This record gives sequence, structure tokens and C-alpha cells, in this order.
Amino acid sequence: MTEQAKVERLLPWIMGIVAAIVWVGPMQWMNRAVAQISDIPVYQEAYRQMAEGAFPYRDFGLEYPPLAAAIFWFAGVLPASYGTAFSFLMMIAMVLTVVPVTLTARALGLSLARQVAAGGITAFIPVLLGGLVGTRFDLVLAALIAWMLWAVVTDRMTAAWVLLAVAVLVKLVPLAFIPVLLIVHVRRHGGSDALRSAVVGLAVLVLVTVPLAVMAPSGLWDSVSYHLDRPLQLESTGSAYLMSMRLLADIPLAVDTSFGSQGLAGEAPDLMALLSTIALVVLVLAIALSVLRLVGTQPPSADSAIFVAGIAATSLALLVAGKVLSPQFLVWIVPAAVLVRGRFGWAATIVTALSLLLTQAYFPRAYWELVALQDPEMALLVLRNAVLIVLLALVWPRPGMGQGDAPAGRKPSG
Repeated sequence: MTEQAKVERLLPWIMGIVAAIVWVGPMQWMNRAVAQISDIPVYQEAYRQMAEGAFPYRDFGLEYPPLAAAIFWFAGVLPASYGTAFSFLMMIAMVLTVVPVTLTARALGLSLARQVAAGGITAFIPVLLGGLVGTRFDLVLAALIAWMLWAVVTDRMTAAWVLLAVAVLVKLVPLAFIPVLLIVHVRRHGGSDALRSAVVGLAVLVLVTVPLAVMAPSGLWDSVSYHLDRPLQLESTGSAYLMSMRLLADIPLAVDTSFGSQGLAGEAPDLMALLSTIALVVLVLAIALSVLRLVGTQPPSADSAIFVAGIAATSLALLVAGKVLSPQFLVWIVPAAVLVRGRFGWAATIVTALSLLLTQAYFPRAYWELVALQDPEMALLVLRNAVLIVLLALVWPRPGMGQGDAPAGRKPSG
């Protein structure tokens, strides 16, 4: 075994240790230096009600899917204060994101430098994005996405469907990944095999959701309709567009607090919310069509790279075209975006880190200035969202993504 091969074998575990060190060191210092806007009180209140015997969806409303409630409960039963316990769980999720990202980088045949960059940027999410990652549960979703990517790249397709189902039970957004996963699975193993694996994933969803639907049908539906009914959130791309018009033409804008966050109110924001939803559907379908075209024209060895790009692009589409773009959502894009192959791979990795830094530049330190529609903060948000659009263009599935990063003499996995 060569020296480089030894380093590559150890790298995922080294990066996992680095992630833990970053969490208990630099991130805790940042938390003390900057006051956080935390969602932990919401989670703790849900735990309190469950601990007193109340059942989510039936006895109290919950905007999150069932496995999110399980996370809130588990944090409450650990032998520590709720905030400390929750942060500990997110540290574990952070490590469980870094390890598969680095493993997948190697399985894709990325150069050692790219493997280090992918694992390093993921490990330093708490520094790049800020301490908010310890006060939201989105790192659990990032870990599940990272392991799903690893499962597909290493051809564990049934495991990928199960991981996707579990991810949907944490947050609904991974439903958008189904077309890309289905296309690549059918390409590799045929429609019958893909159907069998998809049914296994569906069984996981049914096992969890059907009992809840029987016990609390209206409450469970309310957790879905809550997100469908949300207005245009302040940090979304639609809001950023309207803010750019305010900066350039001084159009009037009004901020309203509802659904647990701040958003823009009025006819123009309502229209922008509708257009954003239409754009999201179009983008997800366009990405799936790009993947379908590529797997039909590129060699089989490129399938894994095409899949990673498809998931990266879909993750970005959820952000840039969604009605809501909370800062913590950026952790979803990291596992796939830092693994994109081809001539834009390095650029995508760097721009991913830049998007995290630009988010931290206004949140939480200057968030209330943004709510007050101050010009510098609006300009910063417009810039951050423009960078996300650039990143979407960089990771968009295209020919040649199966080439460009593999060391000489080494065939990319897939």
C-alpha cells in the first residue's frame, strides 16, 4: 500500500476528529462572542409536552416530521441541560456528516487535495456558517444526505432508498431527490430492481406515518400544510430580488412576522412566492431531465458523479427557488456540492464555503438590521443569494463530470 493510499484510508476518521475538535473549541468560542438566535426553546417545549404525556400531532401541533420529534425527545432524556444535550447530538451529526463526505470523495476517485478540501470544509461548517448549526437539527439531515451519497457511489442502492426515507421523516425536502435517485438506479440495475428498493424505502415511511395518520390525521396534515401556507420568507431569493428593487428603485416593502419567522408582506411578495414555487418545480424537473440525458450518453463509470451533481443541483434548487431560505438550510448543500467532479469541481467547493461565510456575515449578528430593511444588510443578502445561484450553475449536471479529478492510472468508482 502506497503512502497516499494509507493517508486516504485514515483521512475520513481524521476529519471526523477535526470536526469534533472544531465543535468543542472554535464553535463554543464563537457562541460566546456572538448572541445566537436559537430554535432550541421550540424543541425543548415540544420535549416538555411529550414528557408530560402529550402526543405530537394529536395533543399539540408540531411543524416538523415525526423523526424530528424523536430528536427533540432524545435530547431531553440525556443527562445534561437541554441545550447542552442538543448541541452534543448535533456534534455527533456533524461527525457523521464529515466521515461519509470524505469516504465518498475517495470512492469517487477525487484527488487527495479534493478529499481534504471536501472533508475540511464540511468539518469547519460550524466556523464558516456559525454557531447556529448547534441550535437547529439540520445537521441530522446533512448526515443522512451524506450517507445516501456514499451508498449510491458504492452501489448500495437499497440502503440509499432507506436513508432517503429516513431523511424525509426528518424533513420533507429530500422528497425532491427521488427523481435523480430513481433515474440512476434504473440505469444501473433496471426498473424491477429500482422498484423493489423503492418499495423498501416506502415501507419505512409507511411504518412511521400510517400509525400517526390513524391517530392524528388532521395534526399530521397540519405539519405539511404549515409549510405550504408559509409566505415569502425574508431571506429567500424572491425576497432578495424585491430588496434589490428597493435598493435600486426604492420600492416600498413591509416586513411581517408569522409562521415563526419574518417575511415580506403584500401583493408583490405573494406573487413572488407563487413564482418561486413554480420555479422550484421547473428546476427540479429540469435537473432530473439533465440527469436522464446524461446517464443515457455518458459511460457507466460516470453514473456516480452524475448522481452527486444531480443531488447537489437539487439541493441548491430547494434553496434558491424555495419560499423559505433559513440560514441553517445551507448545511444541506455541503455534502454534495463539495463532491462535484469535473472542471468546475474546485470552483464549486470554494463557492460553497463562500456562501456559508456570506450567510454568517449577516446572521445572527446583523439579522435584525436586515429585518429593518437597512441597505447594507439587504445588499449582503442579495450578494449571498446571487452566489447560491452561481453555485447552482457550477454544480448543474453536465457532460465530463466523470472526468477531471481522478489520479492518474485510477479509474473513478461508479
